[in-house]
Amino acid sequence: MRLELITGPMFSGKTSELIRRLRLAAAQGERVCAGKPAIDGDQGWLTSLAGPRLPASTLDDVDAIERLAVGASVVGVDEVQFLDAPAIYCLAQLADEGPRVIAAGLDLDYRGIPFPSVESLAAQASSITTLTGVCARCGAAATRSQRLLDGQPAASTTPTVLVGGPELYEPRCDECHEVR
Repeated sequence: MRLELITGPMFSGKTSELIRRLRLAAAQGERVCAGKPAIDGDQGWLTSLAGPRLPASTLDDVDAIERLAVGASVVGVDEVQFLDAPAIYCLAQLADEGPRVIAAGLDLDYRGIPFPSVESLAAQASSITTLTGVCARCGAAATRSQRLLDGQPAASTTPTVLVGGPELYEPRCDECHEVR
């Protein structure tokens, strides 16, 4: 199995690292393709907050993943925390049967609870890269994504999935991360 997983909190460079690996594979002559779930914005691109972009397909379901992978030697998928169990199974099967699969996604939600899809991929991955950001409060290594509503930590009862960027989230270390 050739399944690589890149995880960490928001603003840790997961998408940048995914794009870097895909560009390196393409430079080495590999046939590379990329995709991400439909729920994520900026359709048609893997977009890093640090700037790099790479064309990407929208992955609505397992069929879309299978179509994406046809003829590819390297398949990159971003935001895997948004994928359902059948899609995660499909990625693992792809990695087991053919192409190298590089998946990137948040390991923990804003409450610090593991995303089941990422947890499942981690159990099957041949390599895991866990990145950290810089805590917006103290500058320490950030391992958590702090959700903010009106500048304050969000209540733990808000929905698990709320797509947003710097207006809704900031990187925090374990000490500075707050759950209300």
